[in-house]
Order: sequence, then C-alpha cells, then structure tokens
Amino acid sequence: MEEKEQEKKEEELKLLEEAWAEVAMLREKLAQSEKEREEFLDLSRRMKADLANVKKDQEKAMAGYVQLAITESLLKFFPVIDSFDLAVKHLPKDLEENAWAKGIISIKKQLDGVLKDMGVTSVPTVGEPFSPDMHDAIEHEESDKDDGIILEEYQRGYMVKGKVIRPATVKISQKK
Repeated sequence: MEEKEQEKKEEELKLLEEAWAEVAMLREKLAQSEKEREEFLDLSRRMKADLANVKKDQEKAMAGYVQLAITESLLKFFPVIDSFDLAVKHLPKDLEENAWAKGIISIKKQLDGVLKDMGVTSVPTVGEPFSPDMHDAIEHEESDKDDGIILEEYQRGYMVKGKVIRPATVKISQKK
C-alpha cells in the first residue's frame, strides 16, 4: 500500500510540476502578449498622430493653392480696377452730375467693396516712408521732405492678409 501511495504522491508531484511549468509558460505568453499589445498601441498612436499631421499639411497646402489662385485672379483683375481709378480721377467737373458718370463711380465703389470683402487692402503710399517690400519707386524728386518719403502714387498697390501681392508704383522724395 505504501508503494501505491508513493506512486500516487509521485504522480501528483509530477502533475503539480507539469501544472507549474504550464503556469510559467502561460505567464511568459501573457507577458509577451502584453508587450506586443503595448507595441501595437504605440504604433496605433503614432499612426493616428501621423495621419493628423498629414491632414494638417494637406489643409495647409490646399489653403496655399486657394490663396495662389485668388492672387493670380486678382493680378489679372487689377488693370480693370486701375482703369476705373483713372476714369474717376480724370472725370471732368462738368460731368460730375451726369447719370452715366455716377454709374461708373458706383461700379468703382462696388469693386472696392468686393476687394474689401476678399480681404484686399491698398498699400499705404503718399506721406509714408518708402519700403522696397511694398513700393516700387520709379521717380525721385527733390523736396524739403526727408529722403524716401512718398510724394505721389502712380499705381495703387495691393495686399491680401498683410502680404503684398502688387507693390505700389510711386515717386519718392530726395532731400535738397
């Protein structure tokens, strides 16, 4: 009987050792699975961040393309506005009350309103210091004013959101 009990104990011990070995193996697998899970979660987070960055970059690029298209369109449109400016500037006094002339002035005001709505502003000129980023000086004139003060504007310059898209053509002072 003792032999049977001894065999039974040995068998139980063997089963217990096998169970502990299996537990150790399962713990190892669990640790490996947790490590892989963390790697996948980290990869997922990085991919989400990369995707968000790509979306931001695409939005920025699209905004740049839209701004470029607007700028190119405005540059083609400015000569028409220049013509209206000249027409209004050189309107004879005897035609100021003429209905047709008033219509031209009204159209000019509409154009100015559309430009304003689009965020287009004029480059400041007369009385301002010359800035090569904003102005194109085509003439100098001796004056009592300091060097580089704008005396006259020949062609209006334009900015969109503070960025010059067409510099103003001007005459600047040259101190006597």
